[in-house]
Amino acid sequence: MRLSKKTEYALKALIYAARHPEGTTFQIKELAERNGIPKKFLELILLELKNAGIVQSRRGVGGGYLLARHPEAVRSSEIIEAIEGPVVPPKVPKGRERRLPREELSPAVFRLVRETSEAIEAALNRWTLADLAREEQEAAERGQRNPMYFI
Repeated sequence: MRLSKKTEYALKALIYAARHPEGTTFQIKELAERNGIPKKFLELILLELKNAGIVQSRRGVGGGYLLARHPEAVRSSEIIEAIEGPVVPPKVPKGRERRLPREELSPAVFRLVRETSEAIEAALNRWTLADLAREEQEAAERGQRNPMYFI
């Protein structure tokens, strides 16, 4: 599975937001600079995430963006679907797959696609924003503990 640059930036932005204390806002400018994301592109991404109910915006002094829910309550599947649309094809009701014309559906291909889709869906539903932020933090700490020296 490949993610678009837009989705990668959305995940980076949300991981950044998850590291802020709860209820604390972050500024688009700071987020863009620290993560190497074009500011105008980030504005569009955050608008989509806001429309999906993943982030909120606050106006005025101390305003900016913040997570709408706890990071533990935001599934990676929600984030990806907010940007990309549905990740897996809609499920075909049981028995319906047999009624489709033979040319349209090979039973083996149908099963392969169904099982692959179910595996992707399970993995994306298993990972939360909190898991992603924790993994990012652990990777950064490992990098600091194991510096590479070039001679």
